[in-house]
Amino acid sequence: MSDAILEARDYELVRGLELSPRRRYAGLAAGERRSPAPGGGIEFADYRDYVPGDDARGIDWQAFLRLRRLLVRISAEEKELCLSIILDASRSMASGEPSKLLFAKRLAAVLAGVAMKGGDRAGILLLGPRLLEPLRPERRKSSLELALRALGEIEPGGPVEPEACMGAFAARYGRKCLAVLVSDLLFPSWPALVGGLAASGCEAYVIQVLSPAELRPEEAGEVTFVDAEDSSEAPLHLDRSALARYANEMHLFLGEAASRCRELGLGYALLSSGDGLEPAFRGRLREEGLVC
Repeated sequence: MSDAILEARDYELVRGLELSPRRRYAGLAAGERRSPAPGGGIEFADYRDYVPGDDARGIDWQAFLRLRRLLVRISAEEKELCLSIILDASRSMASGEPSKLLFAKRLAAVLAGVAMKGGDRAGILLLGPRLLEPLRPERRKSSLELALRALGEIEPGGPVEPEACMGAFAARYGRKCLAVLVSDLLFPSWPALVGGLAASGCEAYVIQVLSPAELRPEEAGEVTFVDAEDSSEAPLHLDRSALARYANEMHLFLGEAASRCRELGLGYALLSSGDGLEPAFRGRLREEGLVC
C-alpha cells in the first residue's frame, strides 16, 4: 500500500523540505528541534511527564516533592515539535480523478516524513463520526514506514461530526502541536470544523483539496449528480449557463472558506488533486509558510 502513496521522486521532497512553525510549543517531549524563540539550551522552558527511557538527571525532584509527579525539565532549545495531520476521510473525498483522498494521503505522508526527518514527531488523525487516530505521535516509535502503513489502511468512511472530532482533538492536543487539516470542506458543517480547529489553540493550517472536475467541470448535457455523503440524486442539464452559475457559486464558496480561515488565524491553501506534490509543496504550501 505504501508504494501507491509515495513515488521515488517524492522522497526528494521529504529530504529537501523543513517545517517552519511560527510558534514556540509547550511540547509533549524533549527533542532536537531548536525553538523559534530566542534563548540558549540552558534556558528553562517547560515541564513534561517522565517516560521510561528518559535521563533521570532531568527529573525535577523539587517538583516531585510538591506535586508527587515525575516531571522532566525542558530547555528552550529542546522543545520538540509535534505535528498532527488531520485527514477528512468522508465519502466525498473518494471522488475525483485522481482521488482527493489519495492526494490527501500523499500530502500527509510527505508532511510526516519532513517532521520525522527533523527529529520531531508526527501523528495522523481521521475525521468521521468521531475522531480516530491511526498513528499516534509517540516518541521513538514513529517512522515514515509506519505512517505510510497507517495511511494505506485508511478507507472512505461516514460523515464528519465536527463538534465531536474537534472537541476530542482540543482535549488531546490543544495548544501542544502544529496541526494541518486536509479536507475538501464539502459538507454544510465545515465552518464548525475550522472553528473548532482554531479554538484548539494550535498553530493550524487548512489545506482544501478539490478535484479538477470540481474546480473546472466540463459541459456534459444531461447528468445526474449523486451526493457522496447521503446518496441523494439531483438531475441537471449541464450546459454553459449552468457551468457559469456553478463557477460563480464555487468562487463564492472558496472565497468564504479562505476568508473564514484567515479571520480565525488559520493558514489556508487550496490545492487540486490533479496537481503534483512538488508544485503543491514548493508553491502554495511554501507561500503559506507551512514549509520552507
